[in-house]
Amino acid sequence: MRPGPRAAGWQRGMAPLPAWLGLLALLAALAGCLGATEPATSLRITTAELIEPGAAPKPVTLPDEWEHSAPERDGAVRYRIEIPDAALHGEASGMFTRRAGMSLRVSLNGRPFASIGDFDRRPLPDMSQEPLLVPLPSALLQPRGNVIEIELHGERRRESGLSDLWFGPLAELRPMHARAQRDRVHSAYAVSAAATVMGLLALLLAVRMRRLTYAYFGVASLLWAWRVSLLTPPTSAPGSALGPALGPALETIFFYVSYPWFVSLMTLYALASIGRETPRVRRWVAAWSVAALLLIVLNWSFNLPLLRTLVSVGMLLMVVALMIQLFDAAWRERSQPAILLSVAALLAFGAGLRDFYVFRIAWDYGALTWSRYTILVLLGVLAWMLVDEFTRSTLALRSLNRDLADRVARKERELHLVFEGQRKRDREQATRAERDRILREMHDGLGGRLVAALALAQQVQPGGAVVDPESDPEAAETAQAHAHEAWGELKSTLDDCLVELRLALDSLEVEQRPLVEALAELRFRIEPSLRAAGVRLVWQPSELLSGAEFGAGDTLQVLRIVREALTNVIKHAQASVVWLRLEPVIDGDVEPATPRALRLSVIDNGLAQRTQQLGEALPLFVPGALGRGRGLANMERRAAAVGASFSSGPQAEGWCVQLELPLPPAATAD
Repeated sequence: MRPGPRAAGWQRGMAPLPAWLGLLALLAALAGCLGATEPATSLRITTAELIEPGAAPKPVTLPDEWEHSAPERDGAVRYRIEIPDAALHGEASGMFTRRAGMSLRVSLNGRPFASIGDFDRRPLPDMSQEPLLVPLPSALLQPRGNVIEIELHGERRRESGLSDLWFGPLAELRPMHARAQRDRVHSAYAVSAAATVMGLLALLLAVRMRRLTYAYFGVASLLWAWRVSLLTPPTSAPGSALGPALGPALETIFFYVSYPWFVSLMTLYALASIGRETPRVRRWVAAWSVAALLLIVLNWSFNLPLLRTLVSVGMLLMVVALMIQLFDAAWRERSQPAILLSVAALLAFGAGLRDFYVFRIAWDYGALTWSRYTILVLLGVLAWMLVDEFTRSTLALRSLNRDLADRVARKERELHLVFEGQRKRDREQATRAERDRILREMHDGLGGRLVAALALAQQVQPGGAVVDPESDPEAAETAQAHAHEAWGELKSTLDDCLVELRLALDSLEVEQRPLVEALAELRFRIEPSLRAAGVRLVWQPSELLSGAEFGAGDTLQVLRIVREALTNVIKHAQASVVWLRLEPVIDGDVEPATPRALRLSVIDNGLAQRTQQLGEALPLFVPGALGRGRGLANMERRAAAVGASFSSGPQAEGWCVQLELPLPPAATAD
């Protein structure tokens, strides 16, 4: 049975449960680090006698948070503590405190022995950033009734005070000091480093992906990294253009306002991650950020701790409102980001509620904030969401690639089928075109000659009119001569038909062959007709053109031009000699001689013989009515088809038909 949509969504949302169990284990470990194990012999002191200038000593309870007990206190006070004899065992003893600030001097039995901080500097350096372990000089210890005085120097509007004290052997106090150093200082730097790295990564993603969601997280992480690395506000502003007093004030204000701004940015990030960051929400968050800044400025101006308490309450209310939205989205949509952020918001709310009680109700000056570590949970959420988004994007990309590959393969098959169909159609079309060409060639060349042969055959057919030689010898001789002439023309026409048929068959070849070889075959076929007409053929091809090759179609057109010229010689020239010349055309005196074209000439001496018999000079031109006919027009058309230049006219040897044909690149290279 398959799960429904809601169940499937819940399963997807709970997929990172092992990761959250690990985060909870991490928080439990951090919480364990915050609690110190009670030492065996060391004693904790929670009461002291406070001695202020011009006032009677009074008892106070440690920790003593000046912001709560004396907000207007400014200057130095002394805490007088009687050391229990049980805390001193004759061995190296010491005093441990988690926090004391701003600067302090320590005296034992009325004699000062330790000084921490610069008392002449203003503003005072804040030495409360690190826990203190002060060894007690054995030379100053008395057998009984030892009294230690701590002179504490502080300032208004700054977190001054003294936490509870521990007295005992140094061997027991050193582990406590190391643990406090790790929890308060080392862990802060680790958190700051992690927040810095993830903040820069988030800003890089925001720039590269153009997503405001990551910008919220990046700015908030860097803001928190700066806050945690300082632990407390900076003590001075060297080189400030606003003066030595206003510099620290601005830095302190920015330090305190960085917390609510961090909460505001993380709220926008969480709401944007679940798709509930609307313009109205942004306006409300911006208004709260401005209100928090105003409250902190007023607190700095009038030193009213209630205003900082209102800021803390406002942050808790914002987290509650965020949790409502996250829980609603997690329940309705079952989305993984909503579930992860709901858990993170719940942990952050718990840590904030604990810190609110400890610092704003119990006023524990030496306590360690838990809210510092909530950023680790948010960093884990971002890391998980980035990994999840990368994984989903990778899987989607792989699926898209597979789908694209399938579609490409399908299109390739379709294109192959289309290509095969087109190739089949092209082949059929080429076949039809070749058939049409052959039919056209046979119709133009062979058809006309067959019609003429048929007419001649009718003239010499048996059963025709026969003239009796005895009754009319002259008419009988004339009829016989006419019959012989018709028979000769019929034979010549049939020879022409045979030549045309062979030329048509030669045109079916697809392989190229030398033009000289094709002309030699034409010579072999047409030379008998020339001899029968009393014409001698002089064969004069150049050796430079023995390898010149053309396509079968171009070769056929050249052969038809030559055959037409030779046929005209047989029928009309009344020549005794015809020259067939094939010579190269070379430009200039180029060495080595490389032909760019070939010149094919058919020259007969018929015109020269007639002019010699008549005693006239050879004409330089022939009138158009005498020199042009259908044969010349066909030759010009065929020459144009192969890109050749054609000319005909008288020369010194007689009448010349000339064709100049460009050589193909391969023939030129050869």
